[in-house]
Amino acid sequence: MEDEKITSKIKSLIQKVLGMKLRYRMALLYLLGGILPLVLIGLYMMHGTNQALKKQAEETEISELNTAKSRLEEMTSTINMVSKYFIFDEKLEEIAGKEYEEYQELVDDYRNYTNFDNYRKYYNDLISWISVYLDNDTIVGNAEFVKVDQEVREERWYQKAVSRGGGTIWQYLPVRTGKYDGLALTRLVRTKKGEKVGVLVIHIRPERMEEIISDREKTMVVLDDQSVLVDSQEKRKTFNKIERYLPDSDGNTYQKVIQVDKKDVLLTCVHVRLQESDDDIQLVSLRSLDEILKGTRNQNRKIVIAFSVSVLISVTMILIFSCSFSERVDRFRRQMQKAASGNFELVETLGGNDEISELYNYLSTMIWRIQKLLSEIYQEKIHAERLKREQRDAEFQMLANQINPHFLYNTLETIRMKARENKQYEIESLVKMLAKILRGNLQAGHNKVSIHSEVELIECYLKIQQYRFGERIHYSIRVDPKVEEFRILPLILQPVVENSIVHGLEEKEGAGNITIVITCSKNQIIVMIEDDGLGMDDVKLEQVRKDIKSRSQDVSHIGLRNVQQRIKLCYGDDYEIDMESKREVGTKVTMILPYERKLNGEEDQQCIK
Repeated sequence: MEDEKITSKIKSLIQKVLGMKLRYRMALLYLLGGILPLVLIGLYMMHGTNQALKKQAEETEISELNTAKSRLEEMTSTINMVSKYFIFDEKLEEIAGKEYEEYQELVDDYRNYTNFDNYRKYYNDLISWISVYLDNDTIVGNAEFVKVDQEVREERWYQKAVSRGGGTIWQYLPVRTGKYDGLALTRLVRTKKGEKVGVLVIHIRPERMEEIISDREKTMVVLDDQSVLVDSQEKRKTFNKIERYLPDSDGNTYQKVIQVDKKDVLLTCVHVRLQESDDDIQLVSLRSLDEILKGTRNQNRKIVIAFSVSVLISVTMILIFSCSFSERVDRFRRQMQKAASGNFELVETLGGNDEISELYNYLSTMIWRIQKLLSEIYQEKIHAERLKREQRDAEFQMLANQINPHFLYNTLETIRMKARENKQYEIESLVKMLAKILRGNLQAGHNKVSIHSEVELIECYLKIQQYRFGERIHYSIRVDPKVEEFRILPLILQPVVENSIVHGLEEKEGAGNITIVITCSKNQIIVMIEDDGLGMDDVKLEQVRKDIKSRSQDVSHIGLRNVQQRIKLCYGDDYEIDMESKREVGTKVTMILPYERKLNGEEDQQCIK
């Protein structure tokens, strides 16, 4: 009975609290349920801050060293890739094995060998110098081609590179063009027969290495032979004190608290794996525990201050806040009601940075996105109508250019038979190929055709051009057998080939070549049409690219523009024509199309209008 009375009183009290106005209920809940949790949380935070900040410092050290590790791995990998370009370098092998009798001949060979300069310029931000040490008594050494004498043979790094037999070695070496040491890749270069050519040395720019160690107070790069890269004498002394604490190169991240000058220091070491090399690099950083704990004490002090201020202010502010909160909620409700009824104009503003203000901002964002979506749907409809109109215009243009096919075929057949009766077999062959081309053009519609049939029409067109120009035009067609039955749009190759002849080869002096290659790669058909005609400079090429992408009818290169538009209409904006050209060299046109082929004897689905 007594328990029932207590339960009844509790329920009555809960009902009274729930029946209070929002402002009074918020004030009561905050005073009873806010202060006590705040005190407990403050004590817990002060107790756990030391360990949390220490753990954070450890993770920060590892994260920063891993970032430096990624940069170092990227640099060494790039240098290693560059070194491979000099393996089996025939010109370098010739210089290394040639017995020079005249000094001018040696100078000419040095001057004609430009690979060092080319790679140094291409990787200018990474490579400071490239040189090769040649064991050739007939040469005269310079900064790039260094003659190996007895002093060089006795140097440890040279012996190590020779003994490794072609493997990649990373060492700190002096740069011959400067008065400093730098991290460099060394490797023995051999000929295809395994004969020794020389020792290649590629230096990383010292400023790139300094970027890794200069951002932090005490960071250093250590090779497995205990060579160390630092940027100050102080770091050099520090390394001598911590050298015995460095771990073996086991590839794992290592952290340990050690003593340096009677102070506790957090030692962090990250191992860097070098590509195709037995050498190891370690990134080592030091951070004083006093510095970490100093931040902890400052943080604890801030927590106490924040807690005291919040308790004092909260008692005063809660009354003001609770009174305004219910009014803000009511204003927010009115705006939601307007939005639900279709009125998207939000006149009132709530202000503030609390959750209600965020909800109001979310409402504004949602209304903005609804309006944007409606606008995008409208624009999409306009775009679809424009595409339909352009396709209808293209179809009308094709119909306007057609003539009666029966009359044309009968006339061509009559000419072919007359030529045959008069034993004019070349004329007969020309008329036959012309009829085949015209039949393909007049029958072209929405249905796609096989690559095989399209290539046959192109070959007929090129043979007719050979009859016209004779030995001035040569062509080569290579089609991957795997793609012959794949389907493509009709009449998208012939305008490109015609453009190559008219603009590339017709005015060229001497013979010209056209190469057509059709292959497949990564679920795509790749069509490449290349000529060695007059070509274009960069200004003309940019204008042609602009013309074929234009929607205006009043531009040049109508054939290429129509091909571009047909590809986009059928396959989408991800597929288009790509052109490359150079003056007096030639032009290459590349088309990348999706896979489509004839299945079960039925035609492909037509292009969506």
